[in-house]
Amino acid sequence: MLDAGLKTFAQKGFVGATTKEISSRAGVNEVTLFRHFGSKEGLYSAVISERHPTESPWIAVAFDDDASADELLRAFAASLLSALRANRYLFMILMGDVWRAPKTRTVIERSAWENDVVEAAKWMGALMEAGKIRRMDSRIAARTMIGMVQSYFLSVDLLADRTPDPAEDDVMLSWFVEVFLDGIRAGGRR
Repeated sequence: MLDAGLKTFAQKGFVGATTKEISSRAGVNEVTLFRHFGSKEGLYSAVISERHPTESPWIAVAFDDDASADELLRAFAASLLSALRANRYLFMILMGDVWRAPKTRTVIERSAWENDVVEAAKWMGALMEAGKIRRMDSRIAARTMIGMVQSYFLSVDLLADRTPDPAEDDVMLSWFVEVFLDGIRAGGRR
């Protein structure tokens, strides 16, 4: 039922999805859905929490003291892109419903997604402590890197709806890391 809910919520959003359609897609009686989840809101909450990736992208990247910041951030970006692609439907739900159905924001906010930013900030803090990147607000650093990768994922995987090109991915992720580490201002920082 969770997979049926995931796909239906991703395609139609919280408001557009019906328990009848979800139960039909899952091959169960609608009463069974209510018995397990209590309501459409209960199923939605279960989909968000149960289908959230169990391993965060920054945890998947082993922190190696001998690796350069470029190598670590490139591995982080690749891991994040892979996680977004593996959880495409869940991401579609989160991005769409936060605007279509504002009452779902509470469910999304309580999900592990915000905790992921906190964990990414810790990972960025470790890079700072190791002297691999300059000191700054680690949450801003995390959100900046995550934002670049998410934007690419949105434009390639959701908006263009085309098969990702590994060569393009490699070029883009390398540029994201370079921009993140070096900026784009001519002549360096102020």
